[in-house]
Amino acid sequence: MRTLKDRQGGQCQCARDGKTPWMFIRRQRRDDTVVWVTAHLPLTHAATPEESDKHKAMKERIARTASRHGLGMQTEARSDDGRVITDVLVTGAGGRIGWEAQYSPITTSTSTSTSTSTSTSTVRRRSQRARERNIAPLWVTADVTSDLIDRASWARVDDVPWQRIVSPLAVIIRGGVRHLQIWKCTTASERPCPEAAGACDRWHSGWFLPPLCIPQERATAPDELIVTSADGEHLAVHFRNRQDPRRTSYVWALARDVQRWRVGVCPSSARTGDPESGLLHARGELDPTPDDQFQGMPAEVQAGRQPKPPRDGQAAGCQP
Repeated sequence: MRTLKDRQGGQCQCARDGKTPWMFIRRQRRDDTVVWVTAHLPLTHAATPEESDKHKAMKERIARTASRHGLGMQTEARSDDGRVITDVLVTGAGGRIGWEAQYSPITTSTSTSTSTSTSTSTVRRRSQRARERNIAPLWVTADVTSDLIDRASWARVDDVPWQRIVSPLAVIIRGGVRHLQIWKCTTASERPCPEAAGACDRWHSGWFLPPLCIPQERATAPDELIVTSADGEHLAVHFRNRQDPRRTSYVWALARDVQRWRVGVCPSSARTGDPESGLLHARGELDPTPDDQFQGMPAEVQAGRQPKPPRDGQAAGCQP
């Protein structure tokens, strides 16, 4: 359970004391009497100096880029009711984007299973509060196994030293930004049929990472997404998994691709009369089927030692 103040969106004293808002009940002996008392769960992870430096460096980069392009920018932005505090709030013609630089794990429990569910609920709760205040959340992580991936709008960057993050040198987004691809499934197609062993002569579509597009698309940099998301050129889109409708995922996509998807440019969706064909809502994000799962991953994972499977992968859409 959480403290009442934390559940209501405030910041309880425990946070200032370096404790989690999650609590449990334990027995304690007082003057020959056994009583039940509440106690905070211990923190399972405190940000290391390196993680803190990267966090601050990414916040600085976001703020500097927004200011350089004439966008509204506020660091540690607090909503009017005090329930939402955003690392960097960027405002443009397309809306308000709440950037969250997440370089340390989101953990609040000593139990592995509880830790996973808690981190998930934390991301979802904070993201929902932001959306309720017309802020589109955008979480940045460098961890391919991060629990925030597909729990809210996200972007994964290379894990580089803080000096590189804060420098003018380019940093590339490796996951979370996709491009719409539409193709006729024939024997001459450069893509295999996602539905059958051979060519089915139907139309398919999918959302692909830039290196997997045909022809290959240019990768997006965080500096670019800072501007285009605020201007409305990139939108966050929320999709259901085609193989498992219970699962949903998020991606950032070009507004023109989202528009093509929504108006039913995909011939198969036009035939079914469902122009969205799995799209839940714009200004949300998509879903994984691992095709790029080893790209940019740590050496130990590439070598076959997988402490935790990657979360960001391939997502497909329009069904025949």
